[in-house]
Amino acid sequence: MRLVRTVRSDKPFASLTEFERVFTELGEALDRLDRQRYVILADVRAAPGRNDPDFEAALLRMRPRWLGGFRKVGVLVQTTVGVMQIQRYARQDGIKRLVTIDEAEILRYFAQAD
Repeated sequence: MRLVRTVRSDKPFASLTEFERVFTELGEALDRLDRQRYVILADVRAAPGRNDPDFEAALLRMRPRWLGGFRKVGVLVQTTVGVMQIQRYARQDGIKRLVTIDEAEILRYFAQAD
């Protein structure tokens, strides 16, 4: 199914500059793919919680570089609160995605015909 998986570690970013550098590099690596031919599973279960305004603004700018252009997007989270937060992000950036705590559900979603 041409699956790309990104996994967020539990290590917090030292600064917004570091966050933006890492996500710029991630976007550049993903740009080497023909995104339309791939699905992406973003595993953010270990991500440290953070929702200060500066971080939220940076994340809003970076999400399209990370998730944009893929055939399907699935986001794996740890909690129901995480589901709600990522659904809010989807409304903000307009990138359709399945958000769940169940990896098998994402894989079934990816296997379904477009």
